[in-house]
Amino acid sequence: MTLLAPNVHETTRASMQPWLPLLDEWLLPGALYGVQHTWPQLYRSDGGGRFFVVTDGDRLLSHCAVRTLTLRTKHVAQPINLLGSVVTDPSLRGQGLASAVLAAALQATAAAAPHTLLWAERPELYARAGFAAGRDERILVLLRRPRRPTNGLVREATFADHGALQRLHAQKPVHVERTPQAMSGLLTTPGLMTLVLERNGAIVAYVCTGKGADLHGHWHELGGSDEDVAELLPAAMHTIEAIEAAVLVPPYRPRLHELLGRAVAGEATIPGPMVRSLGAPLADAWIDGLDSV
Repeated sequence: MTLLAPNVHETTRASMQPWLPLLDEWLLPGALYGVQHTWPQLYRSDGGGRFFVVTDGDRLLSHCAVRTLTLRTKHVAQPINLLGSVVTDPSLRGQGLASAVLAAALQATAAAAPHTLLWAERPELYARAGFAAGRDERILVLLRRPRRPTNGLVREATFADHGALQRLHAQKPVHVERTPQAMSGLLTTPGLMTLVLERNGAIVAYVCTGKGADLHGHWHELGGSDEDVAELLPAAMHTIEAIEAAVLVPPYRPRLHELLGRAVAGEATIPGPMVRSLGAPLADAWIDGLDSV
């Protein structure tokens, strides 16, 4: 099939449901978890995604999804778009379908937010649409060392802890705003494990690892002071019997490496999300792993 002028249209989450197994196959082949559990912010019934597709009757040919959220920093709260799941039927790739759904999504969401972010395996494809490389992100590689005493109780989080975890999340100098419902939804994502440090009956730090088919072996969300996070991470590795861990470190935690000390076996950088800005560049951006799409 050759589509010279693909008909791109926006569709609803309900209309997307029959195509989710196809997206699982295209985006997460062979994975235990599908898109609904990996990116619940988009595909779950309580998510906030917008969906742009090319179809031929009931057949899905190409797709991308976007969600608009609020990024809060010390000085400002601003709307941003997170775009993901750009994919085309493998038999139809190279015909411009992905470019068409991408262009439609960017046009439709430009009024919602001046900045659009995406995580790209092939950056050169998105550069054509006006995306530029963002800031590199830092990863600390931890190796499990002999267990040391902790000043508090380390345990797996429960539903009763979600309010405390949301409050810790809201204290971060850069974070995506979440409602209590959204926070609980994210913390119950299949494949996710959250460990907390409790001291004198109060939760002072939390760390998250895993998320659907995404971020296995990565600790990708850290809440609490740097000192408490550095105390929790090695103990959490013992709790889940992890030999090593990759920790995504926000730029506002420059002391974490020093505080973790000999537990750090190495450090690396990876590309952060690409950014397309309409107007002034986006400053002070950081997207925790739970919010990524």
